[in-house]
Amino acid sequence: MHLGAENSILTNLDGDSVETDTSKASNSMIKMVECLKDVISNNKGIKKPTLVLNGDIIELALTTTNNAAMAFQRFIELVMPDKGDRLFDNEIFFMAGNHDHNLWERSRVHHYDHYISSLETSDFIEDEWHCTNLFEPEQIPVSILNTLLHRYPHLQDVKVVASYPAHALLSEDKQKCVVISHGHYVESMYSLMTSLRAKIFPDREKPKSFEELESENFGWVDFFWSTLGRSGSVGKDINLIYDKLQDPEQVKILIGNIAESFSEHAKTKVGKWVEKNMLQELLTLTLGKLASNERNEPDVELTPDATNGLKVFLEQYILNHLKKELDGFVPPNMTFIFGHTHKPFHRLVEYEGYPNPVKVYNSGGWVVDTMKQQPLHGASIVLVDEHLDVISLQMYKEGKSQVTLEEVKGTNQKNCDFYQRINQSIDMQNEPWTGFANEAQKDVELRYRNLSRIASSGN
Repeated sequence: MHLGAENSILTNLDGDSVETDTSKASNSMIKMVECLKDVISNNKGIKKPTLVLNGDIIELALTTTNNAAMAFQRFIELVMPDKGDRLFDNEIFFMAGNHDHNLWERSRVHHYDHYISSLETSDFIEDEWHCTNLFEPEQIPVSILNTLLHRYPHLQDVKVVASYPAHALLSEDKQKCVVISHGHYVESMYSLMTSLRAKIFPDREKPKSFEELESENFGWVDFFWSTLGRSGSVGKDINLIYDKLQDPEQVKILIGNIAESFSEHAKTKVGKWVEKNMLQELLTLTLGKLASNERNEPDVELTPDATNGLKVFLEQYILNHLKKELDGFVPPNMTFIFGHTHKPFHRLVEYEGYPNPVKVYNSGGWVVDTMKQQPLHGASIVLVDEHLDVISLQMYKEGKSQVTLEEVKGTNQKNCDFYQRINQSIDMQNEPWTGFANEAQKDVELRYRNLSRIASSGN
């Protein structure tokens, strides 16, 4: 959702300007929640649905804390109003992404402090932990989100708890399993510290668990994507650099300016030339690679890097944890839900170690990353029923504003009962669905113009 970021269509802007106005919800957010109400109004169960916030919910890298917090509160006011029925159950699950990783960091550190305070002075102190169990994780309150919720007198009974980096659900007969994760580790840049370690110490073993992977890379992820953008005046410049990364020509200019600046103090012309060219090469390999990340590859749902990263994530990290927590058993019907890449899709994929092909859903993202239309970019809302059947509401793709209902299924396989029930209970040719489609299209086009203005400006 990237709430608070000006490039998120769920963040309200002040008219046609670049400036955010988080005193009210965006039209796209209002219409999106109306669509959720339409779906949930047909819920036949007594219990309200559980809201799962799957990372990058609030923007901690590229906006102010106020903008992020206020935009989140506008969302909460819509789905859990003071007057009227709440859409969701009192317990909300949160899996941190790279842009709100700091919410997990603060929460786990606070939880660890409580653990230490419960010990006797002579007790052994375990090392800090960096992840939770997949199934029935120990409840770790997400302190900032809970504080924002509890500013409302009518929401004192609501709590947000963290699972990181993944959360899993298992059917009673153990035949179906759904695993949910934000998925930033499918991109190699987020495990940069592990890669550097492998180059410096090639004989060391690679991480095999979430705990090992996160303990090696949490500082890097938290620094660049959750804290640097809020670092005073430096943070404002980081935000500008991030926007300029969306334009290849601006990236070249940016790299050239940095290299020129750092080589100015060389004592000789030859030395300056060498330093400048070496810096340009280094910056092209780092900053340039960041500019060509998953969201800036418009022609494929997943780049080769992310395709391989997803394979490793499922065949190694997820599989190892499943076997550990289920005594070596792997459920035959597996579904994996992630987001991060901002390009929603759904597919059936064969992965080593799983009895059958895995159903993979990507929920995309609610932000506009580029200055021109990218037909693969968009956002979905993934729905899971009590039988762990999974379907996806494809809310929009750039250039295609009509909402559609999607399901991963095998060849000649019929849609599941859940798909048929939702498909029959909502009418996407009428309000609020058509209203959302119109507002989303207008908000997307406004952000094309805004990003173009920002990227070509100097401040």
